[in-house]
Amino acid sequence: GDTASRTHLSRSVRVRGNRRSVRPGNREVGDTASRTRSGRGRGMSNPQQGNVALRMKFEQTCQDCGESDFVEDHASGDLICRSCGRVAESHVIDEGTEWRSFGDKDDRGADPNRVGGPTNVLLSDGGLSTMISGGKGVDKGLANNLQRMQARTDNTGVDKMLQIAFRDIGRICSSMKLPDIVKSQANEYFRDALEKNKAVKGRQQSASEAAVVFLACRRTGFPRTFKEIRAYVPQARVKDIGKMYKLIVSDLKLKEKGELNEVDSVHPENFLRRFMSNLGFTRSEMMSAIALANVIKPKVEDGQELQHRPWHGRSPVTMAATIMYIMSFLMEEGKKRPSLDDICSVAGLAPQTVGILLRELREHLDALVAQAGGFATPEDLAAKIVYF
Repeated sequence: GDTASRTHLSRSVRVRGNRRSVRPGNREVGDTASRTRSGRGRGMSNPQQGNVALRMKFEQTCQDCGESDFVEDHASGDLICRSCGRVAESHVIDEGTEWRSFGDKDDRGADPNRVGGPTNVLLSDGGLSTMISGGKGVDKGLANNLQRMQARTDNTGVDKMLQIAFRDIGRICSSMKLPDIVKSQANEYFRDALEKNKAVKGRQQSASEAAVVFLACRRTGFPRTFKEIRAYVPQARVKDIGKMYKLIVSDLKLKEKGELNEVDSVHPENFLRRFMSNLGFTRSEMMSAIALANVIKPKVEDGQELQHRPWHGRSPVTMAATIMYIMSFLMEEGKKRPSLDDICSVAGLAPQTVGILLRELREHLDALVAQAGGFATPEDLAAKIVYF
């Protein structure tokens, strides 16, 4: 009954060009045979260092002799027991790397280019389109006609523009050291915006790319300001980025879908950690500032503010800059205090913007600090903070 799964003495194995018979009890199958114990051999990994599937393949026991000593025949894809010659597995998939290129100019040399780039689900054909081109011995008129017919039926024009935009978005995210989830979300927003509105093309494309990066940052919890993104897209103005941002949000109906909440989507804490680290604040000062931001930020329930305050409606960046200005007067003694210009430069705001919010908070500041944990006394707040 087991004869169908056994190899006979006449069966030969090709291992790196050497033909040797598999004989019961024969421990050597070719001088350069793959060895499961030492991990030597072409296209085979050490079982102790390979993946789980490969390790399980060589750690199994033979059903006839109970040994765990196997050799792999790469030519036929068989896994053979060295002790008794039983074929434990047949048609095994070679999981090794194929360092060959099967192009027109195959010189059989080492070439890491194997199967082209990865598929992209955002493109109409997954990024694996076929191009018709001419060549030697091909009628040029026929090739031109085929190329013209293909251009009428395919969607390569849109895909080429998407590929250019995806490359630019990737460059922006890489320069800003943003995670891959931001880049993927920005690519998806750009593709959807292009389908909804053709205004993202042409002169506004750079502003559109910056706008979708800004939108993706907010959506994924890594918010950045317009000016921060504009620093990596110099050909776009902040005004144009803001205009395209509003247009894309409107076209994609993100507010109606509940994917974008202007009140609750961005918290001043997202900016405080980054800005205060750049200005040299300590961790305790940063935690006090975050506690104050939690008190100042509007409380929202079911999309409605529970209690309206005069400063509600201010941007999270303005709140973060004003809180940093207040905390700069409460820093440890003997430590260099960042100036108002330093804070405005990091936040990308004008000093007058910080001054307006500071005056709105002035009469409520003692109560707000008390709710935030009382990290400063009313006397210190009145004596140290300079209002303007």
